[in-house]
Amino acid sequence: MTFRFVPFILAGSLFATGTSAQTAGAFMQNPAFKDPAPAKCETSFDMQHCAAHDLRVADAQMSARYTALRSRLGLAARQKLLAEQRQWLADRDRGCVAKGKRYQGGTMGPVVVAQCWVDVTQARAKALARR
Repeated sequence: MTFRFVPFILAGSLFATGTSAQTAGAFMQNPAFKDPAPAKCETSFDMQHCAAHDLRVADAQMSARYTALRSRLGLAARQKLLAEQRQWLADRDRGCVAKGKRYQGGTMGPVVVAQCWVDVTQARAKALARR
């Protein structure tokens, strides 16, 4: 039980300092959420851990689709896509953090933010694939 308490503190501290400072990139790299994902995602910590795993998968898929699209474009279109992607990343983080603020002070806020990152990243991967 002590072992799980320490990662929970580490994971919680990312949000305790203000969810607005948190990014999906930092969340995916949190050492408390190393793969593999838990067998069951029942506690709020496990839900975050599962979401971190799902986000890494979605991010890899999105990155692959971004790279494939980028390889088919000319220089000007690649630059435009890069600017679009950077803006999308900032909007994703800002939008999902805003959703989690409704649950400020509770254990579900970080879960809502993490699941939002997963959903939005999966949607972006699909959008890139359609182009």
